[in-house]
Amino acid sequence: MSGKIFVVFLCLLMVVSVAQAKKEKTAIIKNDIAVDKKYGWELPVPKNWKAKNHKEPNVERLFLQKKNYLINPYIQTYGGDYTIPRVLIYVQEFNGTLDDFQNLLMKSLEEHKSDNEIISKMGLLKDGEHIVSSDVLLGSRPAKQIYLKRNYIRLLYITGGGGNLDGKQEYINDNEVHEIYLIKVDNLIMVIQAYCEREFYEANSGEFQSLVESLKLPEK
Repeated sequence: MSGKIFVVFLCLLMVVSVAQAKKEKTAIIKNDIAVDKKYGWELPVPKNWKAKNHKEPNVERLFLQKKNYLINPYIQTYGGDYTIPRVLIYVQEFNGTLDDFQNLLMKSLEEHKSDNEIISKMGLLKDGEHIVSSDVLLGSRPAKQIYLKRNYIRLLYITGGGGNLDGKQEYINDNEVHEIYLIKVDNLIMVIQAYCEREFYEANSGEFQSLVESLKLPEK
């Protein structure tokens, strides 16, 4: 094979490899089970949740959103913003400890910025606030459980006298509850972020817990 032909062949091979990489997904979702072959974990997807993967490369590996969920009755009647319960799974290389990552997260809430890609994607930099954290076990693995809240001002309802819509708006200060788990797998950090509106956290916390406990991690 001549030098020119070899160079052309090599270029074509690189183009094909790049094209295939773009088509790869962060997790394969089949038969209600999400499997991340790159990092070796899998998660059963409950019937009341829909799962979405992403294109590689991405630190966000899986996005889950609840199908049937509660909405504030005023929002349901008059319209307005609301948060659908969600669970997100992130993975990235991280050579520090669980405490190191937690410290990075706490620092980001104070400074409202972070160089860490996962923390930047979690949506807590502007209005996040730490509530409590503790050491837990997920299976046999040590983990961190962190509760945060994201504060916001939202439209509660638009109504006039007798229930007629007249453009009058009322706003309230409220927050989402974010239940976060940090797990170390070799040189990787796995972050699970589950959240919903404060008033519906009690109704969703059991499902959040079941999802996290059903996560199957690679063997040590």
